[in-house]
Amino acid sequence: MSLLFSLFIYLFYRSEQTVVNEIFQFLFTGQLYFHLKHIISTTILLPNFLVFSLPEGLWVLAVTIASKNFFLKINGHSFQLAITPIIIAILLELFQLGGITNGTFDWWDLMSAISFWSAGYFLLPNASNKQELFKRFNSNSFICLASYLALYLSHVSV
Repeated sequence: MSLLFSLFIYLFYRSEQTVVNEIFQFLFTGQLYFHLKHIISTTILLPNFLVFSLPEGLWVLAVTIASKNFFLKINGHSFQLAITPIIIAILLELFQLGGITNGTFDWWDLMSAISFWSAGYFLLPNASNKQELFKRFNSNSFICLASYLALYLSHVSV
């Protein structure tokens, strides 16, 4: 549900140059996209925090939850996959700060990511038996990988 709300925000309130918006424009024409975006963004007014910081926090929460049952084995060491979303979020913000990637560094984005990751990691129960992500592929591992791929949809292409 959190990813759907984030998708709604990205489609109708964020830059037209994000990958998900470019896909929408390709599938349904740019004219329809801009018409819907205008109607929705002028009818449903959202505060800047909801538009610019909440989607990152929701993505981090969703991926943390999807990752809690998995680990990766690297050089004989087990790595809890649920740590990865916060590492990615922090690195993306630092890359934005350094001008390495598109976007603008924002403390609110960082705080949103940390807050939602903490909630997903510490407040929600852990699985009793974790599995190695690529050892046995099933619907849960597919959902986990797909949630990481969803991050790419929010990337600004220009």
